[in-house]
Amino acid sequence: MSITQKLRDSQDQIRDRDWRIKWIPWQEPGQAEYIHNTPLTLFTGFGGAALFFVSAYLLVFKHGQWPILAVGLAGLVMIFLGRIYASINKQAGWIHLTARCIDQDIQECHYPSKGNVKILWEFRLICLFTHNGKEYRVTPEASHIAGFPSRDLVQKYLAERMQPDGTCKLWVDPRNPLHTVFDKKQRI
Repeated sequence: MSITQKLRDSQDQIRDRDWRIKWIPWQEPGQAEYIHNTPLTLFTGFGGAALFFVSAYLLVFKHGQWPILAVGLAGLVMIFLGRIYASINKQAGWIHLTARCIDQDIQECHYPSKGNVKILWEFRLICLFTHNGKEYRVTPEASHIAGFPSRDLVQKYLAERMQPDGTCKLWVDPRNPLHTVFDKKQRI
């Protein structure tokens, strides 16, 4: 078994741990999941990190002044703007389609946070839609980047975005219709 396949198997096991609904992958089988990048986002990511770490070094060991701090903050801004651009670039050309949610799972998730455990609630859906005459069964990604503080808030969020019969909106990558996002495009 190749290293790439082992990495992908590990990613799938971590993603599906404790979920009743198993993730339907949209990447090619046997290929590791990845974060979308372009040459510009690679430059902003690595360049921003370099600016930040060099300025942190200069501040700590060379007793720098506020211009060095400004360069470090500019590096952080550069990283975040690059990720926002990557998100917009990744989802350019995606189409907004109506789907039907046939199953949903809400789960309490535990995340380490400052020596404690932070509890957030997340959801996973199975949705069906038709595109170019073919029916697709997908587990859409969430459009938000953080979980919810309670089960009730997840249920409220889903109820506001889904009709009683399960009808909902998905953003769909027309080049790979298995790659979907629930409700609205991601922004980071």
